[in-house]
Amino acid sequence: MTGIALVADKNTITCFKLAGLKDVYFVKNAEEAEKRIRELSEKPDLAVILITERLVDKIHDAMKKITERDYPLIVPIPDTGGPITMKTDLMIELIRRKAGIEVKL
Repeated sequence: MTGIALVADKNTITCFKLAGLKDVYFVKNAEEAEKRIRELSEKPDLAVILITERLVDKIHDAMKKITERDYPLIVPIPDTGGPITMKTDLMIELIRRKAGIEVKL
């Protein structure tokens, strides 16, 4: 497993394409994002899925179910608008579930 994919808005995708990432997926709304994440999570060669925080916030319930798997690791990233305050920090939840450590920020 070595692949990295990105699910994001058009501006964020453009930045990552310029940086050399090839496996990028533009989504217009939360429904498209959820569908794409589900499809990508079935790919056996994919290790990491990057998704913008704004999209994670919109599909929070679906993300909980999808992130129960060991791989791919789903990592929320800021979009070109900058970081947001998320309802639940997905990374803290992931660390708690995988390592059994409670993280407080």
